[in-house]
Amino acid sequence: MPIKPVDIVLSNGVEVILRPATLEDEPRFEHLVANMSAESRYLRFFSGVNEIPKSIIHGLADADGHRHIAWGAVDKNAPGQPFIAAAHAIRTTNELEEAELAMGVLDAYHAQGLSRMLIACVALCCHAEGIITLEAETLPENRKANSLFKSLGGHVIRPMPPTTMWQFHVGELISVLRAMETPRGLREVFRINGADDDQMAAP
Repeated sequence: MPIKPVDIVLSNGVEVILRPATLEDEPRFEHLVANMSAESRYLRFFSGVNEIPKSIIHGLADADGHRHIAWGAVDKNAPGQPFIAAAHAIRTTNELEEAELAMGVLDAYHAQGLSRMLIACVALCCHAEGIITLEAETLPENRKANSLFKSLGGHVIRPMPPTTMWQFHVGELISVLRAMETPRGLREVFRINGADDDQMAAP
């Protein structure tokens, strides 16, 4: 499975490590959620509560690389190397070929391409683990996520209200991301963990 960490530099000069997340990263997930703005927390968790339950934080960190694939973006030079973004693919059973895609990025790091880079990391792992389809749920007011998913070739399988459900074929998603010129970090993701286009092509 493609699990090698990827060192990148964002356009704002921040040095970041993209790497698989594990249960040991639970404090980093807690930091990530706690430092989201109220709006970002609502768009991510569909809830206006100020504090996300510990059980949900634990679930974000409880990644085994098969049932639950998780990648985090670490600020390399910040004290404690906290997560500034993360992405997940979670399936309800070990053998299911479908998983739920979800992500979160701290407000200060928006518009840096972190979502695309982390989705690429997760998608490559999904391909290796036999996950064929990803689904993601968004609120109608989450314009950034809806625009991103549309640009990544997502198909709306359930229109709002109250939420929109998007579906991606993993092979198609990887091909779309591989063809993108920006962010530059995508090239590094595929250089280190990518596979041949022929292997990724959708049937």
